[in-house]
Amino acid sequence: MNRLSLFAIFLLCGLSVFAIPAFLIDPYRILYMIAVTVVLLVTYLYAKKGGGLQEYLQILLAFFIASLAFLLQIYWSAGDTIEGIVSNKLISTVIVVTTIVLIVGLSSGNLSELYLKRGNLRQGVLIGVIVIIIFAVTAIPFSIWLFGGQEVTAERLLALIPWIAVFVSLNGIKEELLFRGLFLKKYENFFGLDRANVLQAVIFASAHLQPSFSITTVILFMLPLFLGLGFGAVMQKTDSLLGAILCHAGADIPYMLAVFSYL
Repeated sequence: MNRLSLFAIFLLCGLSVFAIPAFLIDPYRILYMIAVTVVLLVTYLYAKKGGGLQEYLQILLAFFIASLAFLLQIYWSAGDTIEGIVSNKLISTVIVVTTIVLIVGLSSGNLSELYLKRGNLRQGVLIGVIVIIIFAVTAIPFSIWLFGGQEVTAERLLALIPWIAVFVSLNGIKEELLFRGLFLKKYENFFGLDRANVLQAVIFASAHLQPSFSITTVILFMLPLFLGLGFGAVMQKTDSLLGAILCHAGADIPYMLAVFSYL
């Protein structure tokens, strides 16, 4: 299979797992996610038994794990209070991380393939801290201009810092492991560093699309696309999940400040 066709197939798989469910309503969304998870599991088992897809065994497993994790945490993604939003994020993060680490650990025992390793620790921390500082300093104007934050002041930011810090840290861990840690090395085996990074970034951005089209929809695609490229590059450069988690946490600060300003 040529690389362009393979790229398109992997992209379609990623969209099927992460993007399409956002355009469905319950119970159809749940039924769809169950069907996708079952199809991916059956395909993986077929490949494992010598069905002619051994070359794609690990990427099939990754898509199955992602689909299962996404399905299991689907009801733990929202809330109507700050405390509820943060609590639900904690639960969903535990579900996703546990699912990924447990299945990968049992299947291969090699968690380093998820970028769960030290890597270039100093470089990762340095890049991450710089990014956090940049987004923290610019959080108020960005939250207003990009995300429509209301009555966002320095005092309000200070009051929300503990909640924002917990949320963005959890979300950084969850999404970096789910969108990049689980997939990036596997994509690299087929496409090399650059194309692998582009593929994961497009899937990551597509997962942020909303059913209704508006300027916010465009922003919520373009921003994750460029940020996803950056997070992936940091992960590849530092050979670790940590730097990307810190960068992701920093980038979430303005958005969560805007979200919390409505509550």
